[in-house]
Amino acid sequence: MVDREILKIAIAALLHDIGKFSERASVEIPQDYVINNQALYQPKYKHRYTHRHSLHTAYFFDSFSKYLPKQILTDSTADTSLINLAAMHHKPTSAEQLIIREADILSSGIERKEFEEQDAQSRMPKEIPLSTIFEDISINENWKENKPESFKFVYPLATLSPKSIFPVDKSSLKQIDYKILYEQFIELFKKLPHIEYSPLWFEHLDSLLFLFTSSIPSATVTRDDAGDFKEIITDISLYDHSRLTAAIATALYAYHRETNSINIDAIKDRDIEKFLLIEGNFYGIQDFIFSDTGDTRKNAAKLLRGRSFYVSLLSELASDFIVEKIGLPSTSIVVNAAGKFRMILPNTERAIKLLAEAENEINDWLIKNFYGEVSIGISSVTASFNVLIDTETLSDIGKKLGKVSEERKFHKFDILKYAGAKTTYLNEFSSEFGICPLCNRRPAGDRNKIDDEHLCDVCFDHVNIGRNLTSKDYIAITYKDADLKDKLRIPIYNRYQLAFITGKLRDLVEAGKVRHFWDINSLWQEELHLSKELFSIKLINAYVPRFTEEHKDAEILEKLKYDESEESLKEIDNLINYGGILSFAHLGKLSLHKIDSEYQGVPALGVFKADVDNLGTIFMKGLRKEKRTFSRYTTLSRQLNLFFTLYVPYLCRTEFKNIYTVFTGGDDLFVIGPWKDTFEFALRVKEDFSKYCCENREISLSAGLFITKSETPVINMAKFSEEALDKAKQKGKNKLTVFDVSVSWDDLSKLAEIESHLHNWLEEEIITKAFSYKLNEIVKMVEEEIHLRQSNSFDLSSLNSLTWRAKLYYSTIRNVAKGYPKDKRIEIAEEVLTHLSLWLEKYRESMRIPLWKTLYMRRKA
Repeated sequence: MVDREILKIAIAALLHDIGKFSERASVEIPQDYVINNQALYQPKYKHRYTHRHSLHTAYFFDSFSKYLPKQILTDSTADTSLINLAAMHHKPTSAEQLIIREADILSSGIERKEFEEQDAQSRMPKEIPLSTIFEDISINENWKENKPESFKFVYPLATLSPKSIFPVDKSSLKQIDYKILYEQFIELFKKLPHIEYSPLWFEHLDSLLFLFTSSIPSATVTRDDAGDFKEIITDISLYDHSRLTAAIATALYAYHRETNSINIDAIKDRDIEKFLLIEGNFYGIQDFIFSDTGDTRKNAAKLLRGRSFYVSLLSELASDFIVEKIGLPSTSIVVNAAGKFRMILPNTERAIKLLAEAENEINDWLIKNFYGEVSIGISSVTASFNVLIDTETLSDIGKKLGKVSEERKFHKFDILKYAGAKTTYLNEFSSEFGICPLCNRRPAGDRNKIDDEHLCDVCFDHVNIGRNLTSKDYIAITYKDADLKDKLRIPIYNRYQLAFITGKLRDLVEAGKVRHFWDINSLWQEELHLSKELFSIKLINAYVPRFTEEHKDAEILEKLKYDESEESLKEIDNLINYGGILSFAHLGKLSLHKIDSEYQGVPALGVFKADVDNLGTIFMKGLRKEKRTFSRYTTLSRQLNLFFTLYVPYLCRTEFKNIYTVFTGGDDLFVIGPWKDTFEFALRVKEDFSKYCCENREISLSAGLFITKSETPVINMAKFSEEALDKAKQKGKNKLTVFDVSVSWDDLSKLAEIESHLHNWLEEEIITKAFSYKLNEIVKMVEEEIHLRQSNSFDLSSLNSLTWRAKLYYSTIRNVAKGYPKDKRIEIAEEVLTHLSLWLEKYRESMRIPLWKTLYMRRKA
């Protein structure tokens, strides 16, 4: 349970700059309030009050105090009241207020001199949009001149959504209007639920700020050494700055309280290593999701979906387990994405001891239930304020933590503790139910019957989660003794339960049994619905293609029913009627197309995997040295994660509705869909990622696309797509590997034009399918020639590859345009030969891509 005083510090830090939002929205503060409070909250510079946003912060707390948790407001002195902790961060008079001030400075990475007021030489803060961090990244040190006019892209002022996260050209930006945004924020703030249980309310508040302040600059104007105002590059959002301030402030407060040093002198000592920086890594995630299992065909999609979510839940709740054990709020977890989390803890004996206990408890539970398939590794380094405030030493600390984390991979488990035979393993099985048919690892049980099969507790949980994720909007994470009707067979870490809530939540909250309550569907919508309460937002990547009205279209329905049995036809009709989920076999059928009343094409799946290139290097050296601050590192992590966790699933929901998201998050994605759709999806993701990163060519994607039959085991789909991705990386990155050929993204669009030519030639009967297969043999000869020229030795048989030009000429003259008049045929053949020769010389083995796509589409179904 989070400590009450620490939670108060967290709330104050999270809302310390809420006055910037209020001030830019032109909220009127009554004159008598200004007169009575200005001297208390605003410092002076050259005989005039500055930092007016501090007064706005105070006015916010006074105006809306009845919407804040009562237990946080009571029993406070003037030094420790919530309003003074938040609003006096520029003019602290107590040790507690100074902690917020120190956290504010460290979060910014500079000694703060920002002002929020108009000056003749600068625009008003409310006129300045948030810049994007992506435009100023270069791993080759090719940064632009570091001034606002050098940068082209900014974010529109809006609530966070799949569209608003994309930067736009600032020349096209409409007039910024804070007033409407602030009014919407206040409307939802007043309705934040669970105010009677402050830790839960705090998480809802965090999500509210996430939605409304992610596009607001944290600072816009500074004062130079001469005392003049100047506009600064505003690439840190108010949300990122405020949340990191909360993480630092709670760690500082916990450190000084536990060391009995809550006094101004001790807090001002910036050389003491007060911080413990943590990195947690989950090992074995992909092997766990795609483990080589038993008969998974019946529940393959549910199991895959459930496992994917479950493993992300393990990471989420591991970090939560740690902060709850130590007594810190969720804001102490700075990053949590794709099986990796980072957090800021106090560097105290108590925190170190509890951290070690948590790691042991987590791994004990993982060993017991998963036999070493997955584990968690915790790495840590200590740091002082002065080390973290300096960009050089902060970068060194990041490298040190990365090195410790890398070394930790080589001893994932305590061998002395966990090694040896599991002597009681066979005793867990019964002769009646035997082994679970889905995992081939754990004992099946009588209570876990699904589709006439008895499963183990773990697989039953995974299938059940997979079923519910696609139809439910809310998830509650409760403690294991909560009174729930439908819950996990095995509580996670022997502590947490998961439930897809439809009712009774109030009773559970009042009983103190709810740890988290997540809304998993609202953020996919185009607009935020202001009429309902806002709960904590959790981005769950569980989009699956469903039967909709669109599938009743005669053409689509005919594809789905093509070559199916009577039983399958009835099943398809039933699935359409109740909006069931499309199976992999259904998705494969959607790649068929009709030509001359006959279905052609391969009913296959495309398995697409992609991730960001050079991510470690980007974090290590992508930012210019003076910008390597705490806030920018967390901003970079969050914004990369948003593309994959928010935008990619939204793209599937709205435009690529037949694409199945296995997982998307952190810096990578894995999806499955009809093979033709997946090709288009791959190109679109690359195109949109480039836009998202401001067309910065130093931030790129590599990807692998594997074409396979729908009945292929998921483990093989994952394996072969991963091999394709690895090949793209090995061939220079920023490439897609498909049909075992790695090609640059830029060349793919040109190859698509070649594909169009091939289709037209087939349509116009200029070439035949037989000639296309002959071209495939010639492409193989081209590949062999490349290898021959690159090798130092060869045998005489390999010299045959050098004859491909002659064979191309011979095949073209003999087979092209055979049904055309002789004079026309010669002309067409020469044109085709010219094109093919140029393409093969230029694109070589990459010609396999347009050729094989054409062959796949023209093959008789």
